[in-house]
Amino acid sequence: MTLERCAAWLAVLFLATVLFSHTVALRLLLLVLGLTAAVVLAVRQRGSIRLLPQIWLPFALWAGWALLSLFWSQEPERTAKELRNEIWYAAGALWLCFVAAQARDAPRIMLPAFAVAAAAVCGTAVYTYFVLGWEHYVSGWHSGPGNFSSTLLVLMPCALMAAWCAHQSAWSAAARYLPLLLVAVFLVAGYTAESRTLWLALAVQITACAILLALRSKSGWRRRALVAGVFAIAVGTTAVAMTAHVHLKREAVGGARTLAQDPRLVLWAEVVDNIRERPLLGYGFGRGMLRTSLREELKEAQLWHAHNLFLDTALQVGLPGVVLLLALLAATLREGWRMARDPSPAAAACGIALLGVVVGMLVRNMTDMLLVRQNALLYWGIVGTLLGLGATFRAPAAAR
Repeated sequence: MTLERCAAWLAVLFLATVLFSHTVALRLLLLVLGLTAAVVLAVRQRGSIRLLPQIWLPFALWAGWALLSLFWSQEPERTAKELRNEIWYAAGALWLCFVAAQARDAPRIMLPAFAVAAAAVCGTAVYTYFVLGWEHYVSGWHSGPGNFSSTLLVLMPCALMAAWCAHQSAWSAAARYLPLLLVAVFLVAGYTAESRTLWLALAVQITACAILLALRSKSGWRRRALVAGVFAIAVGTTAVAMTAHVHLKREAVGGARTLAQDPRLVLWAEVVDNIRERPLLGYGFGRGMLRTSLREELKEAQLWHAHNLFLDTALQVGLPGVVLLLALLAATLREGWRMARDPSPAAAACGIALLGVVVGMLVRNMTDMLLVRQNALLYWGIVGTLLGLGATFRAPAAAR
């Protein structure tokens, strides 16, 4: 096996293990081996591959500010641990997948292998939900409803754009329809998560992808606007119906509350008050820095962090940290937009999928804080993969 194929295999096996819980040791081993192979590959082919992802500077600034918080953290040991889990491992996943995705034959290796892993984790979720029951589902190999819903929001735009690219590129019949089958599997598996936010985020993702594809269409703008509008209404209606279904199902077992009764409203007010006390520096990097005081104040065991990406970031590293995170997200969206406008269908598919992944992550994390641990590794790994594949597929400057 060549070094290029080895790096691609290690990267996709790393991503595959991240999909499942109870694989911490294996995923870290694959990350170390993959980084070693990627370093050697980057040295040998430094003239033919891009060494740093396009978003490396805003990522480095965001990570650097998080690192500085170690000096004023109210729990330095916890911050040091979280830096390792959420910054260093995430940076390793981003860089490994970015470099490996540029290797020769990487698409032929990574796409089918990751699709098999995605189907497997969905099959695990469906089997656990319908056969073993909810008690087993919450701690199953698919990582439970919260993490699994975040996983689906990373996977869905990739499958959608793989299906579109397959039709645009006249792939074989199997290659054209298997991604659509995978989309159907994701939707069935999404039902098992019983998450209201999941369906709203999926609707936003799918609508955004449809609009971006309509912008690439060569038909008249009126027809494109009509098709996109009808599609958005259909998707939105389905999402609202599924959200209502989940809410009624939770209400039947006493697990749902009205919007006015949602404890997160009180939580967010309390978090804002805490942010005002240390607006510039925060309390130190790491989710749950004020877990003890929040639980004591709100009398809710689950309200130990802000349940919102930006509020939690402000709580951890202050308003400068929020600005740096916004800059990182903006840089990622900019690269996705650039690739989405590329003449190459493969590059455009990577760009639109990247935009969908970011949008889905943001919607999901408006009512929770799940961009941590395996969710963060999967997110940054997929971002790196799409950036790497996009750099490979992009049309020459003369064609653009």
